[in-house]
Amino acid sequence: MSRHALNNEGIAVVFETGFTPERVEAKLDDEGKTVGKTHFPRQDILALKLILGDQVLTSTSALVCAKDNMQSRASAQTYGMRQLLVSAVCIATDEPDDDGNSAVSGEKAPAKATSKRSNYRKATPEIPATTADDFLAKP
Repeated sequence: MSRHALNNEGIAVVFETGFTPERVEAKLDDEGKTVGKTHFPRQDILALKLILGDQVLTSTSALVCAKDNMQSRASAQTYGMRQLLVSAVCIATDEPDDDGNSAVSGEKAPAKATSKRSNYRKATPEIPATTADDFLAKP
């Protein structure tokens, strides 16, 4: 819904992935002899770009994965995309946040208990925002 509202205002939403490669840096003494080494592991990175004309808002986040497999990376990427967008446009959601836990631990968290008698939620009609003020005014 937020991407649709941003696109209606002419704002493009772009996500880019990347990484910093694994590397080792040597610490040298005054004579040029190696006295220590520091290992920097590979770090996956996700960047959000909100583009309006020639203006660009960029936010970057490191992706943390519990396991070195595609499922864990995809889960971390999906969670990272949502969190970057939520923080960039200051929106809140009442959806259960279970994929963040699966990105880190590999397990889905149980749904949050509610004080309602039922977990059934009535669908609310979605009215697309027509201006930025309309979009920001929604609860």
